[in-house]
Amino acid sequence: MLDRDSVAALVAARHPDPFAALGLHADADGRLRIAALLPGASSVALHEAGRLEPLVALEQTDPAGLYEARIPR
Repeated sequence: MLDRDSVAALVAARHPDPFAALGLHADADGRLRIAALLPGASSVALHEAGRLEPLVALEQTDPAGLYEARIPR
């Protein structure tokens, strides 16, 4: 998950490379994670194309609208 400094920079719109933090990425252990900044959202879920059931629900990790989750393989 994102560190506090990255979260603070994203929320303040001063992160030098937001696309390096947001979106789908592999962590240091090779596990996939996703992060999204969606102010005003009440919930966020990731869906696989063509499927109704969500693959994973993202957890709100900052009240400004940052949501994160690990993606099952």
